[in-house]
Amino acid sequence: MPHSHDLIVIGAGFAGLACARRAAERGLSVLVLDRKSEPGERIHTTGILVREAWKEWAAPAALVRKIKRVRVYTPSHQFVELERDNYFFMATDTARLMGHLVDETRRAGAEVRFGEKFRDVVRRRSGLTLEGSGVTGRFLVGADGARSRVAESFGLDRNVRILKGVEWEFEPLDSAGDCLHCFIDPECAPGYIGWVVPGVGVTQVGLAVHRHCRADMPKFVSRINGRFGLSADRVLEKRGGVIPIGGLLRSFYGDRVLLIGDAAGMVSPLTAGGIHNAYRFGRLAGDAIAEHLVADGPHPGEVVRRSYPKRIWKHAARWMYDRLPVGRALEAGFVTRNLFRGVAGKVFFDRIR
Repeated sequence: MPHSHDLIVIGAGFAGLACARRAAERGLSVLVLDRKSEPGERIHTTGILVREAWKEWAAPAALVRKIKRVRVYTPSHQFVELERDNYFFMATDTARLMGHLVDETRRAGAEVRFGEKFRDVVRRRSGLTLEGSGVTGRFLVGADGARSRVAESFGLDRNVRILKGVEWEFEPLDSAGDCLHCFIDPECAPGYIGWVVPGVGVTQVGLAVHRHCRADMPKFVSRINGRFGLSADRVLEKRGGVIPIGGLLRSFYGDRVLLIGDAAGMVSPLTAGGIHNAYRFGRLAGDAIAEHLVADGPHPGEVVRRSYPKRIWKHAARWMYDRLPVGRALEAGFVTRNLFRGVAGKVFFDRIR
């Protein structure tokens, strides 16, 4: 008979591992399943850690590169440069970082298996049984991405407002300096931005666009080539994925199940950043699940919902960004440089400078 676990986590990403690690630290028997063959395979994220995420779960120095400045460019490539005392971002070697997080989760006592795909679940009074594997458990967490199969299986809400992201990794370029470069470009990046990140041993160049638009990377690379000296023959790797921007789903938990991370829409609707939320609410979910199973505490979903920030201003800003001619306004001078700097500072540092 397969061993029964207190908690089964589907998805060995940032959120799933944070939840599994904390639940294991609380003494639960935890199993993590992921369909990939190994950690870090088929990365779908730029992997930038904000300072708050770094504090949640720091990584070895060899896997990160500190970035303290941000440049935000208008469509004509005028820019403002932003910096905040004691604030920083961390570019990461994301594939190796995921391996490190898996190792730490295992050291906490959780079992992590790769190459196992979630198909469906059979719900019995005695527990949950995963179809195909026979694995059983008392509680299930879906941390399996924006197009969550767990959500579909349990009839929970699914992300419908998404961006498509595409990123190319180039050889390291000195021209990128030590700034996070963000391009407001409604032509190449309708719905979001383009970016250049001086990463760990690479330079990351990407676009995110509305789901019905095409991410034209060759065009974007051509537009910024004069500034960075990019060349197609320097591309080392290409990747893509989807980013939910609708905010926390209304129905993200149910009987013995909880969605976290991208699966639950735990991504900033404005910046599309999700790693900090993945760490923070993954850990919170791990604690809440332990309280629920051991001490008959409230449903973990209720705990997460009460703690999750509404951030109404970010939803309002997303609405305006989607509907107003932001690029034209910037170029026409309707937004002064100081106001542009203040709004950009609010977006990246969560405050008006």
